[in-house]
Amino acid sequence: MRKSLMVLALPMLFATTQVQASAFDSLNDQQLQEQAYSLLENNAASIRMSGDVHDNERLTDILGKVKARNEEIMKRLEEGRDLENLESPISNVDTKCEVQSDKKSADCTTFISYSPMGETGIQFRVILDAQGNAVDIVRNVLVSRGD
Repeated sequence: MRKSLMVLALPMLFATTQVQASAFDSLNDQQLQEQAYSLLENNAASIRMSGDVHDNERLTDILGKVKARNEEIMKRLEEGRDLENLESPISNVDTKCEVQSDKKSADCTTFISYSPMGETGIQFRVILDAQGNAVDIVRNVLVSRGD
């Protein structure tokens, strides 16, 4: 039983590290989404937020909650536990990117869904190299929220 659970858990682990890229996205799309989210996460301390931002809120705070959720999922998978009733209020995280026509940049949005309701959207732009890899990020994001 434990081995079969781990076999089922491995795809979930991959999806978590991919920031839960959609199963319908191509491998290249998933790679770009992962690169874009990594740039967002790694540069969060130096990125300015605008839009629907709460008082004294930082991007590192928002993404820290996502990281804590992913760590909780990883720990449960390693222990062979189910993913029901997570402590995190975050129910889903997904990043989507659209490459611009000049193929030099991509506009991305990370959607963070909360349980029982609520969503935060973080819109940002990444700079692409000649191969289409995200290599830098514009240091300004737009935050939007909804119920």
